[in-house]
Amino acid sequence: MTGNWKTTTLIPLVITFLFLLDGLLTVVFSEQFLEGTKVMTPRLIVLVLILMSFYIPRSRMITYGVIFGLIYDSYYVGILGVYVLLFPLVIYLTEKMKKVLNPNPIVIGMMIIVNLSLIETYLYLFYQVLGYTAINWSTFLADRLGPTLLLNLVLFIVVFYPLKKTIEYIQGN
Repeated sequence: MTGNWKTTTLIPLVITFLFLLDGLLTVVFSEQFLEGTKVMTPRLIVLVLILMSFYIPRSRMITYGVIFGLIYDSYYVGILGVYVLLFPLVIYLTEKMKKVLNPNPIVIGMMIIVNLSLIETYLYLFYQVLGYTAINWSTFLADRLGPTLLLNLVLFIVVFYPLKKTIEYIQGN
């Protein structure tokens, strides 16, 4: 009973906390994250979804991905469906790759880089098709994708151990 309570309550609370921390980091550090033409976007919610995908069953994580994708779309984007598709897709890809790879911090960090690259590239192409962005591919790679990957890699290094310990506590290990 205790384990069930932990998984149904604490997992959404952790994801919600990091969802809100995403926005808080952006507001508090907006000058550093938006330096000149460079744009760094914190994606803590993606970090936690990927990390939890290594330890929590796929069906539960995909459900959380859809729910938090819908919340993320309505809160940050305004176009419903973008993150509702991306979050479960990232969880699914992570779950498929974890069967082949050993979940150590280096592998998880590389998975984060791959998944964030897919997310950011998809968003760039999506917004370009809609006409919301006019930057070219090389500018996107140098000014958006690179800085975002670097920031999120640093955030991963900072939050990995506390998140892993939290997940282990939730699972009762």
